[in-house]
Amino acid sequence: MAYIRKVLGDIDIEAAQNEVFDFDWRLVDDLAPRPDDLPSGREAWLTSFWGFNPDRWGCIGFSDEAKRNRFLRETKPGVLVAIYVTKNKGSADERGKVIGVMEISHEACHAQQFISGDAWARKENDPESRGKWLFALRATRAWRIAPEDWRPVAELLPETYGSADPQFIGAAGVAITTSEIDKLLEQEAYETPVYGSTGSIDASIMTLETAITPSRAIPPSAEPYVVGESDGPKHLYILKLEGEIASYLGRAGAAVDGKWIIKVGFSKSPLTRRDQIQSAYPRGSFRWEVLKPQDTSLPPPYSNAAIAIAGEDMMKKRLVDENAEALGGEFFLADEWLVHSTWAAGRAEADNAEKNFQITETREDQRS
Repeated sequence: MAYIRKVLGDIDIEAAQNEVFDFDWRLVDDLAPRPDDLPSGREAWLTSFWGFNPDRWGCIGFSDEAKRNRFLRETKPGVLVAIYVTKNKGSADERGKVIGVMEISHEACHAQQFISGDAWARKENDPESRGKWLFALRATRAWRIAPEDWRPVAELLPETYGSADPQFIGAAGVAITTSEIDKLLEQEAYETPVYGSTGSIDASIMTLETAITPSRAIPPSAEPYVVGESDGPKHLYILKLEGEIASYLGRAGAAVDGKWIIKVGFSKSPLTRRDQIQSAYPRGSFRWEVLKPQDTSLPPPYSNAAIAIAGEDMMKKRLVDENAEALGGEFFLADEWLVHSTWAAGRAEADNAEKNFQITETREDQRS
């Protein structure tokens, strides 16, 4: 206070504070919000792809320059483009559903510049896609919607989807109506790499509204299978590695008979965590699947990460106590019976922690 009064004189501190709080700082140019940097001010469009793999397909493409020019005229750099998978292409569980969002620049070029070599070869070797979508715009960021939140485009964005023929939407794109942008931004998603981009990503699971902001609050992990996510409701999960695990471990088949390679953990979206872990492995005959919970579409049963951590720690304890082989991190080789016992122990511990949490919350509400 002595320094303040030395610099500013004998001023009324409370009045000065009120003046600062009451002033509309948006009137200062350097402090004014940038509409294109805020979720509420972002444009959003809709189009369709045969799939969604930004790490190999880092652009959106148009069949001719006129369609691309129309998109450029009607959008600004950084426009968001929601992607739904066409109903006659892509994997069966993705067809007709909105599964991702791309941030699109106004950098125009031939599509081959923004597509990986293997993806380009597959495209050009397929008579149905050869020579198509060559007039491209580079994607700068991309987010994959958590599989539990995948919804048919006609259900998530009925007004937008009904505004044009699906073939036109796929060929040229349409603007998502103002009333439906908020529905899109409510989806849980995580950032995914974009082919041709070198910047770091934040693979935390969060709402699109939070994810598309320019700042990246949580640095990406250096470990391929450890990805942070914001606090909130959580599932416990157990992932199982499908494939010939004897070959994977370099052991005789009899040595692993009746055993599974598993990973235990917790997440808002077990399916997303599975996809993130799988993405760290080369494509091949081994794949991770969600063993538990059996129904990932149900709401997460635990209120926060602290509760889920109690359950995860109990699962690890049970595995260690029963002499499961630790394979590093949260990965274990365990007998089938032990995996089921581990799940039961983790759920029981988390259920008890949830019960205690709810009791504490109720008491605090009564005090207030």
